[in-house]
Amino acid sequence: MKTLLEAVPPELHRGPAAVDTVLAHVAAIHAAFPLDAVNIPEIHEEPSRSSKGERHQPFAPRMAPRELAYQIQEQVGVPCMINRVVVNTPAPELLAWAHETWERYGVNQFVLVGGGLSNQQYVGPSVLQANQLLRDKAAIERLRIGNICIPSRDGELQRLGEKTAAGADFFTTQILYEADELHRLLSALDRAAGPAPDDLWVALCPARTLRNIRFLLWLGVNISDDLEAWLVEAPDEVLHRSLTQIKRVWQSLVQNHPARQSPALGVNLAPIGAIPTEVTVTLAKQLAAIIEEA
Repeated sequence: MKTLLEAVPPELHRGPAAVDTVLAHVAAIHAAFPLDAVNIPEIHEEPSRSSKGERHQPFAPRMAPRELAYQIQEQVGVPCMINRVVVNTPAPELLAWAHETWERYGVNQFVLVGGGLSNQQYVGPSVLQANQLLRDKAAIERLRIGNICIPSRDGELQRLGEKTAAGADFFTTQILYEADELHRLLSALDRAAGPAPDDLWVALCPARTLRNIRFLLWLGVNISDDLEAWLVEAPDEVLHRSLTQIKRVWQSLVQNHPARQSPALGVNLAPIGAIPTEVTVTLAKQLAAIIEEA
């Protein structure tokens, strides 16, 4: 099973010890369950995407994703992909940033992300334009370009086709707690005549507390009212129930999407909160077993 681990850059005010904690966490998981790559998001101040959730911790500046990626690659030996919000940077600067990130930090995998507000004027290129820009002009060895897939979004099938044609090799989904919308998207993609990406990484996020669930809702993760009620019904069982639901989602996807079809499904493990390393490792092994049994 192709597997990514999401590692969030630590807040700057926490100092080198926080970086060491991230490195140790990645190293421990990789030693127990070899990872294909570490996926590092770019964290920005942003508004809530749902009226259901809430965020308790205020935004604080964080370590640059490419700096964390460099340390992970050097000290742990796992390749990294970094997320970049492209709309905030004019095209020439974005191109220079990408080239520098490859030359100085050794990163050649990028997840290009758009803006969160449809009514805002941005200074940088769209994701579609950024794909084409890097593909045509970045001159990065073995460049891999990824984009975000939001299965619930109207017109997502067309977006996937256009972004793939413009240079995207893979997609990572938003965090999923239910499979129906991705099922429909994959079925439509199987029937479509256009290009398909090589890989689609399904983001699965273990959660430990009610606060974690509320934060996922704040981020815009689709969790139905009935599922939310079940997840938080017993506060001491939130982690167990979230793991159970994640395994249900993955089993459903594996059973309904044959391995021979493109894109190949992989897992992007994105633990939230204080999830013990052994829980993440056990989950990875259980998800891999589901594929082996399919």
